[in-house]
Amino acid sequence: MLPQHGGVPNFSLRISGPILLLLTLVLISGSMLTLSFYLNADVGDLAAQNRIRLSLIVTLLLSVFILLVGTSRWWHPHLWRHGNSQRQHRRRHRYESHSQRRR
Repeated sequence: MLPQHGGVPNFSLRISGPILLLLTLVLISGSMLTLSFYLNADVGDLAAQNRIRLSLIVTLLLSVFILLVGTSRWWHPHLWRHGNSQRQHRRRHRYESHSQRRR
């Protein structure tokens, strides 16, 4: 439920701060490096054009991988469940079933 409709916002679905910082650093440094290669390249220099493409591809791939790491709890929620809460639920269930049998 959305907070403006009286619900409680779910802040656990945010991307964590260190991941956002890393993503920002990779995007800024990669785009600056690519822009530097682009501005200093000659028109007919194939090696310089390949450096530009390689820098852009590496920056984009790193950004996508960091973004996937940051949003992994949305894609695979079963890996982020706490085993402790499941154990407590089982214990509570066992206790309730045994206490009902004694009566």
